[in-house]
Amino acid sequence: MSVYTRCFLASSLVLGLAACAGGSQGPTPAAGTGSAPEVTGGRVVFQKMRIAPAAGAPALMMNFVASGPAQGGVPCIGCVSGATTGDNIGLTGPSGYVLSGTYWQYTISFTDVSYTGKCKVSWKIAAGKKTIDSFSASFNLTTAGGFVVYALNRSRPKYSGPAKLTGKYVCGSNSASTTEPLYFQ
Repeated sequence: MSVYTRCFLASSLVLGLAACAGGSQGPTPAAGTGSAPEVTGGRVVFQKMRIAPAAGAPALMMNFVASGPAQGGVPCIGCVSGATTGDNIGLTGPSGYVLSGTYWQYTISFTDVSYTGKCKVSWKIAAGKKTIDSFSASFNLTTAGGFVVYALNRSRPKYSGPAKLTGKYVCGSNSASTTEPLYFQ
């Protein structure tokens, strides 16, 4: 991929980062902290954009959290057939209805206006006060001015019924979260 427009990183390919990131470009893995256990096998993509931060603009802003059937090759940037520019993302089809016997992909996205440093993304699936599953991943943003999309494939927890999916990022002192409904078949 062209380093000047985007960067792809599978967390299992840490050693290949230098070739992907061109030295100081794009996200790199870093040790994380927090209560959700760190997991491997996720995919982070970063889309560099021409951003000139306005005075008072936040360093980071939450975009979305989503879920759907697990599949390889997504998320991806510039991969949508027929899109008029390379500024697009491919995702698994979104679905809040989690089928039994499936692997599910959980995705989070945020806009990075001006932040560089360590970040952690985490997901929590809860039914009321009961946590059904929680997991997280950490990385380093070495360049700012674009959007980040991170996705993890996860086996289905042994649960049936309604739940809430909360996605959160913590980057330095910046954090935000959003919640979406799920239903486990």
